[in-house]
Amino acid sequence: MSYPPPGGPPPGNYGPPQGNPGQWGPPHQPPWPQQQWSQGPPPKKRSNGWKWALGGVALLAVIGLTAAVTISVTSDDGDSGDTSPSGETYGLASADDRGPATIITEDPTCAAWMPINRALGAVLKRGWSRRDATIPEGNWTPDLRVQYEEVGDALKLATDQTVRLAKQTPHRVMRELYEQFIAYGRAFTDAIPTYTEEDNHLALASITTTNVVVFVCSAIHYGSAKARAPLIDAPPSPSEVPKLADPDAAAPLFARADTTCDEWDRILNGFNDQTKAWQSIDPDIPATDWTAEQRAVVEAVIPVMHRSADDFERLGEETTNLTLRDLAVFAAQYRRAYAEALPTYITADKYLDLTAYRVSSVIYEACKAVGT
Repeated sequence: MSYPPPGGPPPGNYGPPQGNPGQWGPPHQPPWPQQQWSQGPPPKKRSNGWKWALGGVALLAVIGLTAAVTISVTSDDGDSGDTSPSGETYGLASADDRGPATIITEDPTCAAWMPINRALGAVLKRGWSRRDATIPEGNWTPDLRVQYEEVGDALKLATDQTVRLAKQTPHRVMRELYEQFIAYGRAFTDAIPTYTEEDNHLALASITTTNVVVFVCSAIHYGSAKARAPLIDAPPSPSEVPKLADPDAAAPLFARADTTCDEWDRILNGFNDQTKAWQSIDPDIPATDWTAEQRAVVEAVIPVMHRSADDFERLGEETTNLTLRDLAVFAAQYRRAYAEALPTYITADKYLDLTAYRVSSVIYEACKAVGT
């Protein structure tokens, strides 16, 4: 299998949840076709084209897969434990994982994820991002209808195959990521017959989740996960973890708006505003080659990174949604590891923060999908 080289966009080079799932890690310029989008999570902004739009500002959107559909989901109030009412474990290798959501240094499903991801990306690259995502199903041309149907078929295949990976990963959080891809990807395919512009956030949540898996696996492959994990303390094990469920019946993160959604929006906007100087630094320059000015910028952003991680963890503590809690702590750990890596930064370290960023984007899009 192949992975992207450790070079790529600047450490803070962010845009909306971009999603050509066929890419493993970002190149110098975003490989994903660009289009205008009405909204997107605003963690950071870069001068090279990955931009967030707040309000009516144009931003780069990722693959505009979208879906608004009535779907069966679990309660946003979270689950009370780690086993199903019947004690069924559904063949999950992660059934006994009750540990903290922290950096993953190895995962046997990364190799199997690559061809699934690449196949989905190949279909999405056939002009999908160039379509007008605002056109509702009733106004589709025959060619556009075929395009939606092809993407729906590709998502169905990818989500069906991912069910097995969700069962095979030994990590609870990796399973939860696979489950969110499955849940939101299937929501989109179900919505195709009645597609409207408002369907976008569900699909973006699905595609962004594929990006998270890409970056988790890239951090493993290039060694940044194993090299930087010892630099941070593991969080405490949670008192509760989500109840086990069959990944083939995976439920989206929210059935209704979580009480923390507005705060997620606020802290992501704030982080973007506070890190603009850092966002301008070329990520292909290792710490050993920084100028005095660049080093000063990086040193100034390190405490901002730590505060951002603290914010993620605080919101995880405030929610009763146990899956959201896992994802929030997971993002916090990757951002802390990235902050600790900055004084001796190498290009592979960007996958740590890209993981944190994309997880926050999944949460953002999941909030928007339920109208917040």
